[in-house]
Amino acid sequence: MNEEQLIARASAGDSLAMEEVLTAYGGMVKAVARQYYIVGATCEDVSQEGMIGLYKAVVTYKKEKGKFPAYAYACIKAAVLDAVKAASREKNKALNTSVPLENTLGLVSDEDMTLDLIGGELMSKIRGCLSKAEEEIFLMWAEGACYAEIAKELGKTVKYVDNAVQRIKRKAKAIIKEN
Repeated sequence: MNEEQLIARASAGDSLAMEEVLTAYGGMVKAVARQYYIVGATCEDVSQEGMIGLYKAVVTYKKEKGKFPAYAYACIKAAVLDAVKAASREKNKALNTSVPLENTLGLVSDEDMTLDLIGGELMSKIRGCLSKAEEEIFLMWAEGACYAEIAKELGKTVKYVDNAVQRIKRKAKAIIKEN
């Protein structure tokens, strides 16, 4: 059976054919994965993301997309890059750089930790330098609302919200540098 037939069978749901394709292209996955680093992940974790990309390549491949090896490489690289980007987003920074919070009396409770983070001195300084509108946007943004949701809620444009967030970031960086 040639490679084209093997891929067609794998795409049609033949698990043995899929396993054979995944094994055959495992070297390509590892070669791509070695080029990237994800904070807090092992090389095997990055390779696993590449394998997911390879699996998607097999499932979505059509002859008109070109030669399978080139298509598989593009899918593997895209999957790995997506994982790298997701791990390095600002919203994941706290998770990627966190250390256990312990004190001499025992573990800090989630409630105490939340109060320390939100009501802390640094947060107070940051919120103190913001305008009323910026503070409102900051609180919504910190809760995970996207720019479009904030804009809709406040009756503003997305660009207005983006500009406010950029100002907030600059002010926060300046305060953090001071401390």
